[in-house]
Amino acid sequence: MTSDRGVSTVVGYVVTLGVTSLLVTGLLIAAGGYVQDQREATVREELKVIGQRLSGDVSAADRIGHVGAPSDVRVRRTLPTETAGTTYSIRLTDSGGAARLVLSADSPSVEVTVPVALSEDTVVADSGAGAGDIVVSFDPGSPNEVTIANG
Repeated sequence: MTSDRGVSTVVGYVVTLGVTSLLVTGLLIAAGGYVQDQREATVREELKVIGQRLSGDVSAADRIGHVGAPSDVRVRRTLPTETAGTTYSIRLTDSGGAARLVLSADSPSVEVTVPVALSEDTVVADSGAGAGDIVVSFDPGSPNEVTIANG
């Protein structure tokens, strides 16, 4: 009879290890999805903040260019090169008469659109830039034009 007790102890130990391994694996899988969701949310929020800062710069260049006699205006802004460990790009576009900045991250794939307030007579030249040093340009003329580029 003592040999049966020895086997039941070993079997109990193996079953306990198996159940524990399954529980730990399940927790790791569940936590992995949660971390990815949190990273995506963080990237989205950081891109919104960056877009709002740059939108303010584009609007400021437009306003300054219209003060007195129209003149060339350049506004420089240094933006983070990465957000939550991923690179991103910026496009300035005109969508149905409304100027917008579109910020796109690579991994995770996130796209954020931020409106830009401009004067009625200012035209958006579709332009883009990578992260880092950005130059917002207002060029007066016919038409008044605003662009972004790396600088």
